[in-house]
Amino acid sequence: MLEQSEKYDFLIGDVVVLTKQCRNFYSNDLFEIKGKATQRLWSIKSSNHLIIVATNEIRSASVAELQAKRRLTKAEQALAEVS
Repeated sequence: MLEQSEKYDFLIGDVVVLTKQCRNFYSNDLFEIKGKATQRLWSIKSSNHLIIVATNEIRSASVAELQAKRRLTKAEQALAEVS
């Protein structure tokens, strides 16, 4: 079985959002992948923050999030999927 870090491989320039697994940092910003720090750590940047996160702390931004220019709540994401 693949580990979490092996399931998701991001490319520089990909747009991502933070997941609930993100340690003590919270932001609804969209982040751009700036580089890979180690096998499991990524450098990501938003207009407000530059941070290093683990692979399981980010996911690709959805189309609805790209349009909204921010991370959506689960309820907002569900509404976007049915419309």
